[in-house]
Amino acid sequence: MAVSIILLAAGYATRLYPLTKDRPKALLPLGQGVMLDEVIRSVKEIPDVRHQVLVTNHRFAGQFKAWQRARGVPIQIVDDGTDAADRRLGAIRDLELARTRMGAPDDLVVVGTDNLFTWSLADFVARAQRHRTDPTIALWQAESPAAATQFGVVIRDADSRITAFVEKSPQPPSAEVALCVYYFPSTIGSQIAAFLASGGNADAPGYFIEWLVRTGTVYGALMPGAWYDIGTLATYEQVVQAWPR
Repeated sequence: MAVSIILLAAGYATRLYPLTKDRPKALLPLGQGVMLDEVIRSVKEIPDVRHQVLVTNHRFAGQFKAWQRARGVPIQIVDDGTDAADRRLGAIRDLELARTRMGAPDDLVVVGTDNLFTWSLADFVARAQRHRTDPTIALWQAESPAAATQFGVVIRDADSRITAFVEKSPQPPSAEVALCVYYFPSTIGSQIAAFLASGGNADAPGYFIEWLVRTGTVYGALMPGAWYDIGTLATYEQVVQAWPR
C-alpha cells in the first residue's frame, strides 16, 4: 500500500542554543553524518513510498536544500516562509502545508526530525496499517511514570485503542510515552481543518493528538528499542555518545 512521508523540521530549537542558532536541529552532527541522515535511513526501510516532503522554515531552507543535493535524497523541501521563532506557524499548520503541497491522496507517515529511534519504522507502518482507517501513533515504554513527566503519555485498552492522552503531567497515569511518529489515513485533512477551526493549539503536535483521541479513534503501537527526543543540549550530548557509529 503506497504511503507518503512528511518530515517536520520547521522548529527553531531555541533550547539548544548556541548549537542551533545558525543551524537546524536536524542537521546537527551525529556519527558520520547528521541527525537527519538517520531519520532518512529509517524511512528507506518502508516499502512503496510514493512521495517525501520535508517542511522547514525560511531561515534554514537553504541548508536543507544543500543537504538534499549532497545526499541525492528524493525529497521535496517545503519552506513555510517564517524566519523567527515568534512567527512560526506551528507543527500542525506546517503539517497541513506539507500535505497540501504534496497533493497526493495517500496515507501519511509523519516523523518529527528530532526523534531518533533504533526500532524499525517499516514495522511501525505495518502495524499501523492494520487500523489504517484511523490514526496510529508510536509509543515508547519509559522506565516508570515518574520518568515520563516531560512527555505526553497514553492509556490504551486491550485492543490498543488509546482511551486517554495526558500531556506533561506531574503524575502521569502511565509510562507509555507518545512519540512524534504518526500514521495518518488519507482522510486526515478534514480532521486537521476541524482542529484548526475549533481554535486548537497548532504549535505542538501533541495538542492535535489529544484532540483526535477526544473526538475519534486513535491507536497506539508500543515499539521496542531505544528512543531519544532531542530537546535539550544534555539529551543531544547523550545521544551523540550512545548512538551506534
